[in-house]
Amino acid sequence: MTSPAIQQANGKFDELQQKINEFFEKVNDVLSWVPGALSDLIEPIQQGLDALRQKIKEFWDRVSQLIRQPGDPSRLHQVAEDWASKVGNVIGDIAGEVSLDKMQTNLDWDGKGAEAYKATVPAQVDGLNSVKDLADQLRSSLDSLGNGIETFWTAIGVATGVFVVGAVGAIAAACTVVGLPAAIAAIAIAAGVSIGLVTTAILSLQSLTNTISTEQTSISQKVHDLGDEWAKSNIGAMQNKSDWEVR
Repeated sequence: MTSPAIQQANGKFDELQQKINEFFEKVNDVLSWVPGALSDLIEPIQQGLDALRQKIKEFWDRVSQLIRQPGDPSRLHQVAEDWASKVGNVIGDIAGEVSLDKMQTNLDWDGKGAEAYKATVPAQVDGLNSVKDLADQLRSSLDSLGNGIETFWTAIGVATGVFVVGAVGAIAAACTVVGLPAAIAAIAIAAGVSIGLVTTAILSLQSLTNTISTEQTSISQKVHDLGDEWAKSNIGAMQNKSDWEVR
């Protein structure tokens, strides 16, 4: 399911493109009625329009890759929940069930085998709890990334909305050839502000992804270390029947 923030931003993109088209149609309509006496005004207006087209192109260049690769915060939140419910919680329940105070073996048996078994169980519980901690850390990391992407798209929607407002005002002002320079300036300013807001949002998201990447590297290293450090059971000390005595 697409994130509401991404849906809203896409809606703003569509609205913006529509308003830009309306603006240029309005300008072309006004210029088509310019009398010969005012023909000297057309060249600076065309120059302003060329500069505006460059601004518009810059905006779309910055957001085009974002549109193609929007991310999927909903999926990230779902995977985060799966790590918590299907891994962390399950492992935590197992760790609780195998603790010494929950096991009947502790009460029914004596001997070297039983003592070896008692010494092994706490280390295994610690290992299981470490897995649960890692699952919880991964959930937190994925949720943070999902939240960051949603915040990013909210910011992109706001940035595009600023551009839309500028375009609407410019359309209203572009009623006469005399008013066209001011209308062009207004929409160009809105484009510049929007580009700045988009850039800030992108930099903020890059900072977040760098942080998440560091977290993921740390979690990966912990998983690797857990495989090396998890205490291996001394099975040999539990194999002889003579080492087990019924109480």
